[in-house]
Amino acid sequence: MISKESSAATQNVAASSEEQLSSIEEIATSAVHLSLRAEQLQKLVGRLKS
Repeated sequence: MISKESSAATQNVAASSEEQLSSIEEIATSAVHLSLRAEQLQKLVGRLKS
């Protein structure tokens, strides 16, 4: 009984870890896209100031 509970808990932790990793990967991708957009915006603002 205890080993089944332990196994279930381990599976829950593994599933949660996979979900967190997926979320972190999405955040990282969004951060890269945001950084690229910010760079583009800075270039456009620089052109307007010239």
